[in-house]
Amino acid sequence: MKKLIVLLLLLTVPTARAQKLEAWLTSEAEENPQQYLSKAAKLPPATAAEAAGKFFVLGRCYANLNQEDIALKYYLLSKKGFEKLKLEEPAKDLALEIHTIISSQENYNKYGTSFIDEYYNYARKTGSNSRLALAWNEYAKGAYDRFDFETRNNPEVLDTAQAYFNKGLAYANKADDARARAKLYANLGTLENTRQNFSAARAHLDKAREFIKPGDEYELFVNYFSYGNSFFIEGNYSAALTWFSKAEKVKLPRFRSKAMRILFKKLMESYDAVDDQANRRIYQKLFLDLDNKIKDEDQNIAIHDINAKYQVAQNEATITALTGFKEKFYKNRLVFGILLLVVFLLALYSFIRWKKLDGRQQELEVEKQSVEFEKIQIEQKHIITVQELEKVKSLVTEGHIILKDKSKVYLNDLMYIKAEDHYLNVFSSDGKTNFVRGKLSQIILELPPNFVKCHRSYIVNTNFIQSFNSGCIVLKNRTELPVSRGFKL
Repeated sequence: MKKLIVLLLLLTVPTARAQKLEAWLTSEAEENPQQYLSKAAKLPPATAAEAAGKFFVLGRCYANLNQEDIALKYYLLSKKGFEKLKLEEPAKDLALEIHTIISSQENYNKYGTSFIDEYYNYARKTGSNSRLALAWNEYAKGAYDRFDFETRNNPEVLDTAQAYFNKGLAYANKADDARARAKLYANLGTLENTRQNFSAARAHLDKAREFIKPGDEYELFVNYFSYGNSFFIEGNYSAALTWFSKAEKVKLPRFRSKAMRILFKKLMESYDAVDDQANRRIYQKLFLDLDNKIKDEDQNIAIHDINAKYQVAQNEATITALTGFKEKFYKNRLVFGILLLVVFLLALYSFIRWKKLDGRQQELEVEKQSVEFEKIQIEQKHIITVQELEKVKSLVTEGHIILKDKSKVYLNDLMYIKAEDHYLNVFSSDGKTNFVRGKLSQIILELPPNFVKCHRSYIVNTNFIQSFNSGCIVLKNRTELPVSRGFKL
């Protein structure tokens, strides 16, 4: 009997471990991801669950190293592995990890919210206050990113983001989740910085620091940086330098490259503001070295392609399921006809025996309308799914757009677009131009993420950018384009 109990315990431990996503992580993967990756190839997984878990850890390592495109590939592989094993909890928790990767990119709102919606629905299903807190934190960040920093004419977006952050904070307080509290208070601080309510911003950041756990160096770095940025926006550059310097001393185990790049840029700008040109040049070089090393545009395009292919596969699976349902319906229509006849005979029998035909007929009519309505909804969803699939496939495969004058422009050759009144001037790398009627707000919806609006009158293909500063963009053919004050690459 004792041997049987021990055997059962040994069998249940791996299963229980596989149910928790974080259980697969090791301290080495979090603290020294490069070292873990060098060893990972020598340790092949023994089971399908171990393979799915290993894909997750590899994805986390690449995410920690700011290689988000590779991280996304491994996260999707891990999610598919857990789904195949019917391990719902780690599969759903991976939806948050995937959303975090996608939302770190420029113009990520174009990709939709399917992954964070999936995570939120699971949080509601399980009643997990910690998951609900993190889900509302992501919804709030999405609302905040829709704020127009250039014109500042949509402050209601910040009100929506604040309401979402506070909703997430309420769930975090219920769960007594320090990690979620730290994130939410920090994000509320960033939001108040945007409103230029600097005292309120720094109060939120002080509160966030109370919940940062010992050893969580990245959250501490973010807190110091946000504190310095608050003083920087306020114009108190000496105080900003104090906090930026504190952030620089934090030893980051993850996200180091991109975090240090933005810190070096702020240090450069702060030293420039206090006219310390020697230090300004030091941090300018550090910033430019990292900026040249990090391939933002390549990552954005790669992540777009990976996500697009995944969505295509999901849509094709949906179409296959709908097609199968339609075929089964036609194949068994005789059975359905017989069933309807039986229902009719039962209704007739009920009329003869109970004299309640009117009530029964009304019930049957309601049921019939409900079935018809569901059929119409299924057909409409099928049509919409097919249309979305074709749209995604055309974006991935065609590589061109058709202008209103019916001319075809290949995306690889399109350098930039300039708006002139109600017309668009389209410039290609081969020297050709097209002058057609249209609006920038309409044509940008047809372009992939490497096309960004750098000015109210310009859209630029980032693949053709030679250099960039706060005043203008210089293309590879030496053309100079103006940029808006809040524009970032």
